[in-house]
Amino acid sequence: MIKMKIGILIQLLKNLFSKSMTVKFPHESIPIPDGYRGEHDYDINKCISCGLCAKICPNRAIEMVEASEEYREQYQKTYPKIDLGKCCFCRLCEDICPKEAIKLTKNFFLSTFDPSTVIKYPMPKNEV
Repeated sequence: MIKMKIGILIQLLKNLFSKSMTVKFPHESIPIPDGYRGEHDYDINKCISCGLCAKICPNRAIEMVEASEEYREQYQKTYPKIDLGKCCFCRLCEDICPKEAIKLTKNFFLSTFDPSTVIKYPMPKNEV
């Protein structure tokens, strides 16, 4: 019984003086690993409006919508609108896209109190 208590005390002292397992976020952070699936990056210039991303999405987080008036003449007619609040970040949309117009980034700062901010509308890169 005494040996068990001494063993616990030794472990307690080791833990007390060992390096912390947590980081002081946002001042410190751990590196994001390769393959992390975060916010979508969408390139309207590569998209061919095939709609495969919307068809394969298991949560129906992608919906094909008509381009706004200002882009209708310059670009295709329909584009994916991505609702990150519904997305499960499975990466199926990225895998099926024939032109690599959708990519998942390492951006994980998606928390918000306003649900409208997690909806990504199609627009050219220079205007994002």
